[in-house]
Amino acid sequence: MLRIAAVVLADVEVDPTTSGMPGGELIQQILNWLAQLALWGSLASILAGAAVYGIATHSGNLAGGYRGKQLAFAGAVGACLAGLAPTIINLLFDAARGA
Repeated sequence: MLRIAAVVLADVEVDPTTSGMPGGELIQQILNWLAQLALWGSLASILAGAAVYGIATHSGNLAGGYRGKQLAFAGAVGACLAGLAPTIINLLFDAARGA
């Protein structure tokens, strides 16, 4: 039974492409816009975190300073993830299909 299922599944082949796909260019444009929004959000988080950190540490608020560092670090991580997302997806897909 398992051998039959393995033979049937082995015959399936997938080659992702957008050629001829209606709306493919629009979907790509939306993904590009989402990546840009992620970068703007990351920049805003870094700048807000820097401001919070500076004001909080200047006023002696250690908890606020810690929160500012968290915001700045989260923005940096967000920018890294936005840049690495396409590479991660392609790497995982290629690894899964054994290419």
